Amino acid sequence: MMEHIDPEADAYEPGFEMKPKATLNAELETTGTFKRMFYAMLLAAFILALFHSAALVTYVRGLPIGPVEDTIIAVSEAWHEQMQRNGMTGLFATMDEQMKTLHDATWEDVEALRSGARHVGEPPADLRGGVAE
Repeated sequence: MMEHIDPEADAYEPGFEMKPKATLNAELETTGTFKRMFYAMLLAAFILALFHSAALVTYVRGLPIGPVEDTIIAVSEAWHEQMQRNGMTGLFATMDEQMKTLHDATWEDVEALRSGARHVGEPPADLRGGVAE
């Protein structure tokens, strides 16, 4: 015979709390989601620092004034100068230019690329993103 446990009974120790299994799973899922988001943000900060150090400098200049923030600003400016000396800032400029070219491409440019043309022409001045303004 199976005993029935009455949750209202005084048989539980003080501080004991019953939680449904779904609540425990939700807590584990939330922790996992937080970890994934944290790692994604670290990766984004690393990529930003490596390839677009000018934006990093602009971002940290918006921090409040304080001794820690001043140190962060000085380090980010030194990092940006080092990236300029190493030529890494030009890599972002090249990638940005390529993305703008893709954004402004028309279907004719895509067809020309598929047919084997090596160079896609510049879009007309009155077009932005392939749509007449």
